[in-house]
Amino acid sequence: MFWAPYLALVINLLIIWFMPKRLTGREIYVTWAVIALINLSTDVTLDLYLKLYELGGPGVQLRVHFIEMTLGASFGIIFLNFMPRKISAFSLYMAVWLVITILFELLMVKVEFIRYTGWEWWYSVPYYIVAFFFVRWHLYFIRKEI
Repeated sequence: MFWAPYLALVINLLIIWFMPKRLTGREIYVTWAVIALINLSTDVTLDLYLKLYELGGPGVQLRVHFIEMTLGASFGIIFLNFMPRKISAFSLYMAVWLVITILFELLMVKVEFIRYTGWEWWYSVPYYIVAFFFVRWHLYFIRKEI
């Protein structure tokens, strides 16, 4: 079921296309690049070097590389676009997104796009929490600098 991450990407791109934009084109562009780079770096380290999981099977694959550069970034753009400014609202928002991302990861395991070889799903929880706070700071940083 290698089509599942591609279907998710198409859905995310449709959401991004039609959502009311709270982000500027520059914010989307810069954020996409930053998230894609972090996602790729993380997967290279955890998948290829530490061999804690496999994406799409063992080794480097162009089709997986494409998903690494697009899918996580598309989720990040949607997350940031609707992110509330107040920290109290952000906490609930982040909790909902944490559930969504974990369920999505488990779906990718179920369809065999991800195969854990030393990873457990709950290891992803602190990673996602740090990622949510990072992209919040990232948007603040971009807006402050401009």
